[in-house]
Amino acid sequence: MNRRSFLSSVSCSLVTIATPIPKLFEDYRTTISTNQSCWLDVCAPFIIEDADRGFQSEIILTSDTFVGARGYEDGADATDYEIYLYDLAGKAIGAGGPAKRMTVPAMRATVISARELIGDVRSFWGGMNIRLRPKCREVMHASDLFSSAFLRWRSGASFDNVHANPDPLQLQKAESYFYSMPFPSLADYDCIFSLFNPYGQRSAGEILLNDPSGKPFTKFHYDLKPHNSLLLDLNSGRFMSDPLGADSKKTTARMLPHGLLAVTNEQGTAKSFGYLMIRQRGRERFSVEHPIHQGVFKPKPVAAPFDAGNQFKAKNVLYSPLLFHNKKIGGLTFESRFYFGAGLPLEEAQWFYPFAVDGEGNAVWSAITDQKLADWLPGQTQRGVIRLSAGQSCMLDFNKLSLDSIFAGGLAVAVSPDTTHTLLKVEVRVPEWGAHAFTHFRPGLRSARTYQKTKERGGIATDYIASGARISKSKSGLQFDELIGVMNIDDQGIVARPLLELFGPRGLIGRLPLGAIPPFACRHFLLSELIKEEVNYDLMSLRLLDERATLLMSVMHLDYTRQDIALDHGSDRFSTYLDYGCQI
Repeated sequence: MNRRSFLSSVSCSLVTIATPIPKLFEDYRTTISTNQSCWLDVCAPFIIEDADRGFQSEIILTSDTFVGARGYEDGADATDYEIYLYDLAGKAIGAGGPAKRMTVPAMRATVISARELIGDVRSFWGGMNIRLRPKCREVMHASDLFSSAFLRWRSGASFDNVHANPDPLQLQKAESYFYSMPFPSLADYDCIFSLFNPYGQRSAGEILLNDPSGKPFTKFHYDLKPHNSLLLDLNSGRFMSDPLGADSKKTTARMLPHGLLAVTNEQGTAKSFGYLMIRQRGRERFSVEHPIHQGVFKPKPVAAPFDAGNQFKAKNVLYSPLLFHNKKIGGLTFESRFYFGAGLPLEEAQWFYPFAVDGEGNAVWSAITDQKLADWLPGQTQRGVIRLSAGQSCMLDFNKLSLDSIFAGGLAVAVSPDTTHTLLKVEVRVPEWGAHAFTHFRPGLRSARTYQKTKERGGIATDYIASGARISKSKSGLQFDELIGVMNIDDQGIVARPLLELFGPRGLIGRLPLGAIPPFACRHFLLSELIKEEVNYDLMSLRLLDERATLLMSVMHLDYTRQDIALDHGSDRFSTYLDYGCQI
């Protein structure tokens, strides 16, 4: 169907979805002061450096706080950074304060190696806090904590990157949090969960693994001293001390097809932050993803999201521009799988209605019309819609469903009640390389409309950032490339004409027009095809701009030397600006 025909079959419009709805999280929003600067925190719960085994960690700083479309151009804006690094036992690296202080001019991509911070120590792992404070001509707080700092890990065989997680002062409270994410098959992957306590007080609680039906499979108690870290091997069910090791003892946990990981800290203790390292069984290839914090509450009674005409009443729509089915791009084949987790939903059941869109904005697949869905997810569908209770999860494999045999586009998921985009995960695989990578969905139009209200944005409809990009293109071939997924989610029928800006350590490299993108369409661009000449940039931030249409962007990093991929979901440059302001 075309976009408008399809949306008419959903008992809502994107305009309706954009209206206020009950929050999934407790409201920590404070009065925002724009007449003062302040320090805000992000947390990176896994840093590793091992000289003998060739494993490296890097911190990428974007410094993306400035006003309007071109506020970075004269170099008058910058961001101050303080980096605090702790080993697994909570010992601080650096005497008398942070391991490093520095100021980065706006949109000057900057990389710091963990080796630079730890010195001659041969092997290190632990956690990190990064404090940042804008240093701008117009006094303001950080425009987006999700794109302020990124982690990149490298080994001889693999690499990955993910953003540091926001930890503003408003959320630094000793109260109970529920922290969860779906995880993939333990028969296919070795999964190691790193948990870091970034605070000066104890963090204690429970780590729970649920099977897809929500039944508890196993649970673990943890008790972390200030700034300490731990590692949990999900496959063996054991705590471990070596993040590069693997417990070879086979257990029944390996039989879990997938599931949901949940961490609940005890009331009165500090919360912790975690990354899940997802490594192929018997290989060194790895990817990293993270959970999401939410408050602990009692869900409301379940309300079936269907109207009198049996149409689905959505409360929000979440998106990913990374849906591939046996699609060749640039000589490589791409495949996607998706994992949905209910977490702790607002109601006793969480409903998901997925549908796929192509490059012209047509809905080419729908869960409700696919008769194979109920067979693939027995007991987890109702009227063609996925229904999950608290703690349950599911996996969508389009090799088992009725999507076209060759496809590249986007997956949209209408939800009721509202839920967070990070509970919907994406796995992309490249069979030729035996490579895999994970990331999560993007927020819907309701969130985007909020981001667009800030005066510092300058009236720009789309302002999206991704970092850690590379391109190396010569006569001998490609070493690094980027596959950029762009999705037009605007509800006004606007044809987008976005501009892609490239930034390196010295600032702006260039601007690339991406052409017309129809309403609700999802298209993919290889950076090597947009740039015709030979180039070599080892560190870039990518910025997607459109003055009129609302779009989102996710990026796939392609490493032809390692034959590996990594995913970056991208972030709107003002996605946390209204949520986490300076406290007064």
